Amino acid sequence: MLVIFGLSSCAIRKYVPEGKSILIDYQIVNDSTNFNISKSELTSHIVQKPNRNLFGWLPRVWVYYKTIKKTDKGFYRWINTNFGVEPVYYSSVFTADSKRQMEIYLENTGFFKSTVETSQTEKRKRSKVVYRIKPETPYKIREVNRKIYDSTVAQDIHYIDNEMLVRPGDNYDVFTMDKERTLITTHLRDNGYYYFTKDNIKYEVDTNLMAKQADVTLRINGDNHYKYKINKVFIYPDFDVQNKNTMQNDTVAYTFSWSKNDPTHRFYFISTRKPNVNFKTFNQVIQIHEGDYFSQKKVSQTYRALGSLKLYNLSNISFDTIASGNDSVKLLNCIVTLQKDKIHYYNIQLEGTNSGGDLGTLGSFSYRNNNIFRGSEVFRITFRYGFQAQRVENFVVNEGLFNTQEFSAEASITFPRFLSPINLHRFVSEYQPKTMIATGYNMQIRPMYNRYIITASYGYNWMSTSTIEHYLTPINLNAVKVLPSDIFEELLSMETNQRIKDQYTDHLILGLNYSFIFNNQNVKKTNDFVYFKFDIETSGNLLSLLNNTPIIKQTDNYHEIIGIRYAQYLKFQFDFRFYHYFRNKNMLALRFAYGQGIAYGNSHDIPFEKSFYAGGTNGMRGWQFRTLGPGEFNNEWGVNMEHIGDLHIESNIEYRFPLYGMVKGALFSDIGNIWTLSDNESFPGGQFKFNKFYKQMALDAGFGIRVDFSFFLIRIDMAIPLYDPSYSESERWRAGKLQLQNIGWNFGIGYPF
Repeated sequence: MLVIFGLSSCAIRKYVPEGKSILIDYQIVNDSTNFNISKSELTSHIVQKPNRNLFGWLPRVWVYYKTIKKTDKGFYRWINTNFGVEPVYYSSVFTADSKRQMEIYLENTGFFKSTVETSQTEKRKRSKVVYRIKPETPYKIREVNRKIYDSTVAQDIHYIDNEMLVRPGDNYDVFTMDKERTLITTHLRDNGYYYFTKDNIKYEVDTNLMAKQADVTLRINGDNHYKYKINKVFIYPDFDVQNKNTMQNDTVAYTFSWSKNDPTHRFYFISTRKPNVNFKTFNQVIQIHEGDYFSQKKVSQTYRALGSLKLYNLSNISFDTIASGNDSVKLLNCIVTLQKDKIHYYNIQLEGTNSGGDLGTLGSFSYRNNNIFRGSEVFRITFRYGFQAQRVENFVVNEGLFNTQEFSAEASITFPRFLSPINLHRFVSEYQPKTMIATGYNMQIRPMYNRYIITASYGYNWMSTSTIEHYLTPINLNAVKVLPSDIFEELLSMETNQRIKDQYTDHLILGLNYSFIFNNQNVKKTNDFVYFKFDIETSGNLLSLLNNTPIIKQTDNYHEIIGIRYAQYLKFQFDFRFYHYFRNKNMLALRFAYGQGIAYGNSHDIPFEKSFYAGGTNGMRGWQFRTLGPGEFNNEWGVNMEHIGDLHIESNIEYRFPLYGMVKGALFSDIGNIWTLSDNESFPGGQFKFNKFYKQMALDAGFGIRVDFSFFLIRIDMAIPLYDPSYSESERWRAGKLQLQNIGWNFGIGYPF
């Protein structure tokens, strides 16, 4: 492939017309080290962007040249359209336009009279343009004054003096002034000024050329910027846009109060028939109330809350001005129209399964109700049943082809409101939390054992800002009951690894989980963004308070409830990711993850299902799932076992780039491992030690192909282990000793991170 790309790149020259050259790159150079000028902002002003290239190669341009004269034929037209791209020829006109746009940007950021020089270099009919910035000393703001003729507006703006962005001593910057206009407008519209817009705000600038200073005056003309109050709130819970002019509506006044000391709120519900929704559903959702000043923030919060009501697929909020008979008080009527979505959803699936060569089938049925209690509560229930032909070596068990069965039932309800005995009105109004209740039952019939699992959880989810999300699950139950066969029970009695034994013995987890997520990605723009997630969970602390009571019994130095030993541990982990965009839709993705679990009290180890692992399609891709580590442990006996640990460190780097149309490529490398916190005879060499853990960090590298269908992505990654800590220290670098079977192939849906 590399040879073909290289030859095709050279062959392009003969297709380039005489007197033209292909633009392949540009560079922005700042001649002054004293002034920091954003190159990313300057890049946005470049009019002519070069062709996308793969390490200097132009395979898509080559395809375009080879097929452009044959597009009268269907096949070549398809190749040209989907795999070719028209070359971008260097243009002095576009370069001059870019130069002017950059100089305008420099003036807007205070670098008056600065210049941009351009130069072009051409080699083998390929051009590169250099934009050399020659900045002058930027103008500084000396004074900031205000001329606001409406005294009420002036007083309201005074409340945000500490938040103002245009300040003396800062560089003159038109973009900062525009942000301040947005800040002022947002504040005023949140405090009753319904008709106020950014256009009402002007800036006057007086410059001193000798001192390179500027005096800025904020001006808001006019003295009739009225504040508006809400008169009435009308809600149409079953609005029909097609018959809106012929509907005969009934109006019902509904009142409520959060507590005895809070004011009474009133909504007017208008519908053609009895609406199939409880009016109290809107207590938390509608943030616009009679007598309050108009607030754009409250409107946005209401839209966001309405969006969480799965009963409706479309909502609209509008306002009508009404006469009040008092010029000093202006009134608005609020109209909320809601269009209903379907209430019932069904889904049936049948699929084949292949687990390590064991074939089987799995069927599922799921049902969803978007208004189970007439409050837009979402009820989901799913049933799954499957069977499999599982191979069991050296033992004769359960005759028949399909010797493995599994049945599960899961049910959940999501309430679009906060269910709590504690009145947290302000928290509820600001963050619109949801309450989630879930339970499940799983039955596994295996050749060697039967396992029964019961799960239950109760928790909350809310967004504190547009970038920060919280999940709090104060009740999280997982109870496991295992009935092993006589043969398997004998095998377990010889097992020394407690975590492995825990998979097949009774245990109970009752704890609390909390997750914090920060994500500042803007889906409308390709800007750099950060993703950070922190999880913490505990188990057994509440139950431990009941030790030495009739509820909790002690058996063999451990405590049990209803005959099952409960787990007690603390586990936390965080996942940090940074995404940087280059031009031509190339991206660099970085990730660092750390996790640790600590068992104490009623547990010697954290439960198997809560342990950390390394390897697999979303982590250390040079190793298969749960086959790396812990530490320098070497499974020299080849025993089929899952490698687990108490501590996890991993870092990944991936460079993503487009290839052809929806086909994308990636170069990546992963480094990391897991460790146990104490010495474990099942994993010799797996204990974490500060003086040697860095020598036990595994390393891999690879190449990936991804097919992006927009709504989902198929991924195939090929990785090779470069440094394997399971070997002796002198043998750990494996680059020169790799064989074909050492290549790790990973198939996945979606990006690994």
